[in-house]
Amino acid sequence: MTKLSFSELQKKMQLEKKKSKDVKYAFRNAEDIYTKFKEVNTDWELTVFDDLVVISDRIFVKSTATVTDGERQFQSIGFAELDTVPVLNTQKGQFKQMQVPQWTGAVGSYARKYALQGLFGIGEKDVDEYPSDMNEPDQPKNKTKPKEQAEAVISVEKANYYLKEVAKISEEKGKQDGSVAQWFLRYLDVADYKQIKESQVEKADLLLNKLKGN
Repeated sequence: MTKLSFSELQKKMQLEKKKSKDVKYAFRNAEDIYTKFKEVNTDWELTVFDDLVVISDRIFVKSTATVTDGERQFQSIGFAELDTVPVLNTQKGQFKQMQVPQWTGAVGSYARKYALQGLFGIGEKDVDEYPSDMNEPDQPKNKTKPKEQAEAVISVEKANYYLKEVAKISEEKGKQDGSVAQWFLRYLDVADYKQIKESQVEKADLLLNKLKGN
């Protein structure tokens, strides 16, 4: 197992698009990036999880990709809109509507791909493939461009510090129902202490002081 810095890992994770007889365009998907990560065989650990979020009455899959070596963590977020199930034009000139589970899976894969590309700095815009012999929607759709961002999150030690401090405050206030932790995390717009970004440390410290009554 190779020990790499994060910048070295990003360089190792660069991969070309592939071509398939079932798809008109060269592409890469989330599975390709997962496979590449396994091949690198480094001491970094990769996790990806999805959420459904509503933005301006529109539903998006929000995918969060995180890598950690036990001391440092880096994170990237990708979005893809869960829009109306499209009607596709197959290579045989036939029109076929995707099934809802198939479309939901494709959108989730799209969000994960952009989260992973943002995390590892994999460049170039590309076109996602559709399953089987499907290529393009019958009518072009105006899709919201997925967002890519990679920002360092706090260390595991720092995350544990916030967890212990909030737990201590909860005990002192007699509120051990999780409400204090929920308030703290909600104001930072994260679901877990390990997701707090380096840029949020000052805000997190201010929230702690407020809870302590300082």
